[in-house]
Amino acid sequence: MMAMVLFLLPCLLSTVYAMRENRHDLERREGRIGLGLFTKCRSAKCNDQTFEFPGDLGGTLAIKDCQVKKNQPFEGSDHHRMCEETCTVSLTNNESMTVKVWRKSGHGLQECELQKGGHYDLCRLAKCNDQTFELSGDGGTFAFKDCQLNQSKENQPIERLNGEAMCVETCTVLDSNEKSQTVQVRRQSGRRVKTCQLMGHDLCEDTCCVSKCGRSGQSKFQDCELKGPVTIGIRDFCVEKCKAASSGSGSVDVLRPSGGQAFCEPQAMDFVEQLEKDALSISDGQYGQLPLMKAVKVIFFLRKVKEDVLGPEFQAAEGHRTSREISTEVKHVAIIGDLHGQLFNLIAHLIRIKETYKDKGFIPLDGSSLLFCDPRMQYIFLGDYLDRGERGIELLLLLLAYKARCPKGLILLRGNHEDPDVWDDYGFGGELQHKFPYGHLFIRQEVSTLVSLLPYVAVVPGNFMAMHGGITPAFVKACTGKAGRFGKCLDRYIADMSAWADPHKGNGWIPSHRGEYIYEFGMDEAKAFLQSNGLKGIFRGHEQVETGHTSMVYDGYYVTTVFSAADYVDTFCRGQEPPWMFGAA
Repeated sequence: MMAMVLFLLPCLLSTVYAMRENRHDLERREGRIGLGLFTKCRSAKCNDQTFEFPGDLGGTLAIKDCQVKKNQPFEGSDHHRMCEETCTVSLTNNESMTVKVWRKSGHGLQECELQKGGHYDLCRLAKCNDQTFELSGDGGTFAFKDCQLNQSKENQPIERLNGEAMCVETCTVLDSNEKSQTVQVRRQSGRRVKTCQLMGHDLCEDTCCVSKCGRSGQSKFQDCELKGPVTIGIRDFCVEKCKAASSGSGSVDVLRPSGGQAFCEPQAMDFVEQLEKDALSISDGQYGQLPLMKAVKVIFFLRKVKEDVLGPEFQAAEGHRTSREISTEVKHVAIIGDLHGQLFNLIAHLIRIKETYKDKGFIPLDGSSLLFCDPRMQYIFLGDYLDRGERGIELLLLLLAYKARCPKGLILLRGNHEDPDVWDDYGFGGELQHKFPYGHLFIRQEVSTLVSLLPYVAVVPGNFMAMHGGITPAFVKACTGKAGRFGKCLDRYIADMSAWADPHKGNGWIPSHRGEYIYEFGMDEAKAFLQSNGLKGIFRGHEQVETGHTSMVYDGYYVTTVFSAADYVDTFCRGQEPPWMFGAA
């Protein structure tokens, strides 16, 4: 009997244990836990524990006044018996908020866990005031002002971005027109100030979308209107048409970079004033000290002269593009020959001309101390502004500025050195590279295009013709008997060859020492050609003459050579060549 009892006892114990386990499984499935004396949740244990609270009013905060949900343990994810406590927390604005925490049931202090999915007022404050942001193009830098939080239900985030709670605020900014505009911005929820990001808006982000040169701080201009963008090199700029506040003249084109801050630069007037007054005061090769001698400004100015002055003049002279006829209204003509970069010679000649005609009552050019701009007065320049001299680009810019300010008062003829094929041999190419190391190729291209628009001949009907070189056999054959209207008979090839021609003292045609297919013309040929066109003489340059001008006369017909560069090829300042001329031909 005893043996049987000992045999059945293990079986009975295993059955009781299995029944107990089955009961626990059933309780787990039904959500019930055995409520033994030592498994109950009887006291709060989470007071003074700290947590990192999310939201605008969050931070590292301690929970207080915790109360436990008594005798109601629940099973955690790892089958531990868990207790729930309800506590309060003081937010950073001293408001109180109720939170729930969990902990394991047991003796002693337990680590408490903030209940997930709780309501923590994620978006409570506007935090974007005075933050700045940058827009491309003309947008510039803006600051958010008067921001207000867009409230959602129960202060919850408006949206989530990559899992982060985002708050949305409505702010005002001053747009590119200095007008108030409402925008929406978003930021990440949190106690610390987050970067605010601009959402959809109507602010300007184009390269050029608003006029800026007539604003306060740009007092040199008024009544500005945006014309549009222009690309110079690899940079974007904007052009505005403004009235110069200090002048009674008409509108001027103003250049500024695309962007928020406007640095507006006037054009022709400033080139006139700076080059007349300051260019010659810069010595020791410090050419860049002249404010306008910057590649971007020079390129823009050359383009504007091409587009607004020489280009329209060239198009208007259709059929006469190689020649210009001087108005019968003109009563006085000043002729200036080759200058070859001698800016000081140009200024000296202009001073002498102004002194000569000071009692005629001619109207001076606004902004210039040297030039007249009067319909009774005509300036004719015979070409060769470039090469050999030290200030070829400054001289050309000054002449073009005069032309831009007084289009009908100047005729700029093209010489054989207004040709990019000779610039590397005779100095102008080196000059550009020396003065504009980072923009010389763009300037060279603009000058090349611009000089191609210059005429070769100017005619005062019934009186004389002006040109750089002289007549050639092809010129005579094409243009004899045209009454001085050479535009239709003179093509570009004939005109180019005429820029290399010279007279000689004999008769007929003889080969020139200047190269193949170039001729020198005798005075008999000059007389016959002039006579057939009802003219009396030729004014031309191209040859250096010690006295500045000289004439050959034949039966009342004349050929006068005018050469205005006193220091041509280092005649007087020997040993003081500009640095780019060393070794030049």
